[in-house]
Amino acid sequence: MTGQPVGGVAVKAFPVARSEARLLVPALMFIALVVAAVASLGTPLITNVATSFHVSLGSAQWTLTVALLSGAVATPVLGRLGSGRHRRATILATLVVVVAGSALTVLPLPFAWLLAGRAAQGVGLGLTALMMGVARDHLPEERSAAVIALISVVSIIGAGVGYPLAAPLAELGGVRAAYGLGLVVTAAPS
Repeated sequence: MTGQPVGGVAVKAFPVARSEARLLVPALMFIALVVAAVASLGTPLITNVATSFHVSLGSAQWTLTVALLSGAVATPVLGRLGSGRHRRATILATLVVVVAGSALTVLPLPFAWLLAGRAAQGVGLGLTALMMGVARDHLPEERSAAVIALISVVSIIGAGVGYPLAAPLAELGGVRAAYGLGLVVTAAPS
């Protein structure tokens, strides 16, 4: 069984056993949901960040921009790192980076550390494309197309989940509590 060409060369797909395949699709969906939800936490918190950290609104907007920017940079890098036998290690290392970034957003550190944490969280956005590659390489062709479409939908749902949860948490417990949601969501299953 061959997969999609990589660099002009057809690579061998890595079929998985049935028991692993049953766990593969939920794992792919969960990772896509989590990284999208964590990355989306920045948008509803911009004004709260500006107030809490005593920075301008323009500076506070970097909490969203830096996550999106790091995700845009990470996507091709993770795609390249995860295109071979190091895929699992790439996924796990990226999840560790997201958890570490989530921890930085919760700790009582200066604004620059919040930005560093948001950048680390944004790296997780690169996992969405990698999850699609995993589905393409490890599932039968007729099933992989549906799973790839589902990953896209779940990513949008994840972004939508972050919005309504972040604002009430920020009102109740402050900005750190809202970012704490990201830490809980990423660290709990790990």
